[in-house]
Amino acid sequence: MKGLLRKELYLIWAYCRIFLLMIAVFIVAGALGDQTDFMVVYPMVIGMIVAVSTLSYDERSKWNVACDAMPVSRAQVVSSKYIVALGSVLVVFVLILIAQGIRLTALGRLPELAHLPVKLLPLGLLGPAVLLPVMLALGVEKGRIIYFIAIGVVCALGVGMGKMPEAQLGTAPESLILLLSCAIFAASWLLAIRLYEKREL
Repeated sequence: MKGLLRKELYLIWAYCRIFLLMIAVFIVAGALGDQTDFMVVYPMVIGMIVAVSTLSYDERSKWNVACDAMPVSRAQVVSSKYIVALGSVLVVFVLILIAQGIRLTALGRLPELAHLPVKLLPLGLLGPAVLLPVMLALGVEKGRIIYFIAIGVVCALGVGMGKMPEAQLGTAPESLILLLSCAIFAASWLLAIRLYEKREL
């Protein structure tokens, strides 16, 4: 598993550095600007894309076929994708939290920071939860249409969540969205393992 995770990180560093730069630029711009809904949400979307995009490089290089001959299970291959996706979401979220914490402290509105998890984490978790099972089961090319649809839906949800009144986000039903998204992510992980184990490469 450690080797699979290292491979994912190497791919991200080799092919996705422009995405990492974009994340940094949008986080800084979101901290400095006045209208920050899009600037805060978009780095999370990019982080989600980074986590899923390694599948394209795997299929292009036929690594997924060669991996079947290695002493790793398909469940471990899938788990490495989900661990990297979860790690990407959490790292981007922490960076946004720090940047927005500095901004809101300067504006004297630090309590608003408590609403960011409900706005951002469900988006970051639901994207991979939808995309990974489809792309692992069908392949990148067949799952590409669903990929673009999901990205559009996530962006729309992000803008909607960003414009939702803070008082509504703080109530119990809306806070359950975060728990529900975690449950969906976990269920998606198990589903992706089952689908990928049945797939013919």
